[in-house]
Amino acid sequence: MEYKVLINGELVNTKETFDVLNPASESVTGKAPHCTEEECDAAVKAAQKAFPGWRDTGIEERKKCLNAAMEILKKNSDLIATLLCQEQGKPKGGETDERAFVGASGEMAFCCSIINRALSLDPHEDVTLDSDNHKCTVHRRPIGAVAGILPWNYPVAMFFMKFAPAVVLGNTFVAKPSPFTPLATLKTCELIKDCFPPGVLNIVTSADAKFSCGAFLTGHPGIRKVSFTGSLPTGKAIMKSCADDVKRVTLELGGNDAAIIRKDCDVKKVAAGVFKGAFANTGQVCVAIKRCYVHSSIYDEFLKEIKDLATTAKVGDGMDPTTDYGPLNNKMQYDKVLSFIEDSQKEGGVIEAGGRAMDRKGYFIEPTIVSGLKEGARLVDEEQFGPVLPIIKFDDDDDAVNRANNSVFGLGGSVWSSDVEKANEMASRLQSGTVWVNEHLGNTNGAPFGGFKQSGLGRECGTADIAVWTETQSAKLAKKTFDLPAVTEEEASRTPEPAGDREYKMVIDGELVSGKETFDVINPATGEPFAKAPHCTEDDCDKAVNAALKAFPKWEATPLKERQQ
Repeated sequence: MEYKVLINGELVNTKETFDVLNPASESVTGKAPHCTEEECDAAVKAAQKAFPGWRDTGIEERKKCLNAAMEILKKNSDLIATLLCQEQGKPKGGETDERAFVGASGEMAFCCSIINRALSLDPHEDVTLDSDNHKCTVHRRPIGAVAGILPWNYPVAMFFMKFAPAVVLGNTFVAKPSPFTPLATLKTCELIKDCFPPGVLNIVTSADAKFSCGAFLTGHPGIRKVSFTGSLPTGKAIMKSCADDVKRVTLELGGNDAAIIRKDCDVKKVAAGVFKGAFANTGQVCVAIKRCYVHSSIYDEFLKEIKDLATTAKVGDGMDPTTDYGPLNNKMQYDKVLSFIEDSQKEGGVIEAGGRAMDRKGYFIEPTIVSGLKEGARLVDEEQFGPVLPIIKFDDDDDAVNRANNSVFGLGGSVWSSDVEKANEMASRLQSGTVWVNEHLGNTNGAPFGGFKQSGLGRECGTADIAVWTETQSAKLAKKTFDLPAVTEEEASRTPEPAGDREYKMVIDGELVSGKETFDVINPATGEPFAKAPHCTEDDCDKAVNAALKAFPKWEATPLKERQQ
C-alpha cells in the first residue's frame, strides 16, 4: 500500500521514505513519506492561505464537511483498524468484542464519538453590556493555521481529538503523526481529503532522527497554535519553542496515576477493574493506573487476585482474535520498560508475576506485578508506560491520598471502595485532572481532559475545545455617534496626593514583615521619590511560597461562600 502526504488538497510523493515496523514481528509493515523542510513549509503556507475562506465559511457548512468525513471513516473503519493494529500493535478487536474498548476497532468507534462531540460545539456569543450608547459582546474567533502533533499510542483518535474541533471552529490544520505510527493517519487523511477545501487539512510525516517536521512546525511563524500529546521532555521542548513567538499551546503529557484500594472493597471485583485500568493497551495509556495503593488488611488477598489475572492474560499479535494484550509499540519503549523491571528488583521489589521479555519476535513483555516497593523507587516515582504495576501498602486513608498526590504528575486517579461517600470525598482530594470512583479509564462523556502539574497545560474535549481552538474577542461597539467629554483645566492640572510617612511592609504567612532594605517608589507626575517599599530577599520569597503551599489544602477545603466572604 502506498502512503503520501497531503499538502493543499494534493497527495504528494516525497523523495525519501522511512520504514514503519510491526511491533509484533519487527518486520516492515509499510514505508512512510519523509518530508523535507520545503514540503513542511508548503503545508503551513497552504493552511495559511486556506484560513480566511474557511474562517468565513459558516459553522454549519464546516460541520457538514466534518460529518461527511465521519461517514467515510465509518465505511473504511476495518481498513484503518487493520493498519492501526499492524503499526501500533494493539488488538484489532471486533465491534462487540470486549477488546474493542482498548483495541483498534474500539479506537475507530472512539473517533466517531469525538467527531460527534465536535459537531455539537456551539461557540455562542455572550453580551456583557447593553446600554443606550454601547453593546459589548464576547466572541470566539478562530486562531488561524494550527498544528496537531500526535502520539503513537492512539494515533488516529488523537488526530480527530485535535482536528475535528479545530476545523469546526474555523481553523486550518497541519497534522504531524509519530514516526512509529503514521500509516493509519496518513490513509485516513487520504480518504477524507475531498470533504474539505484545499489547505484546510494537511498532513506531513518524517523520520525524526533525520529531520523533524514537529520541531519545524513548532518553530514556524505561520503556525499560531500547537496541540501536543506525548512525553514530558518533548512537551517542555515544544513549550520553549512556542515561547519565541508566543504561540498558543496545549500540552497533554505524562501521568503517574494512582489507584487507592480501601479495605472495605470487593477484592476480586476490584482487582479485575484495576488490572484493566493498568494494562489497557499494554499499559501504553497516559491515564492508565501506574501505581496501586492497597490497604494492608487486604493486601495479600488483592495481590493474589491480580497476580492470577497477570499470569492468565493472553499476550500476542493483535491480529489474533484471542489476543488480550499486544506488544510494546517500539524498541525504545520496550527497552525502557525492561529497565524499569530490572531497577525495581535492585531497589527491593519482588516480581510476583511476569517480569520477563517473551521469547519470541516482537516487543513483547509479560504482564508484570511487583510488590515490596515504596516511594523513592523508580517504578513508583516515574511513569513506566508499559505492562508493569507496583502494588504498594498503606494503612491510613489520608496517608494514601497524600502519597498519591506526592508526584510531579497529576493526570488521573481513582479510589475503590464500598463506601461511596467516603470514596467520593477522597477522590475529590486527588490532585488530578480526571478522577474516578470504582473504575478507571471509564467514559466521561466528553468531559474536559488534561492534567494538573507537569501532566500538561490546558484541556481538550467537550466544551473545553472552544477555549482550546479559539481566541476570545471582547467587542464594545457603539450604537450611536456621541461626543467625548472634554477634560477640564482643573482635571488636567491635578496632582496626586502625597503618600505621607506611611510605612509599607510585606505580608508573609499572615504577618507584616519589614524588609532589611528598601527602594524608592517614584511619583510619575513629579519624577521624585514619594515612598519607600520593602526589598525582599530570596529567603523572604521562599518563606512566602512555603506559606502559600502550607495554607493551600485547608483553603481549598474551605466552602466557596466562606472564601467569597
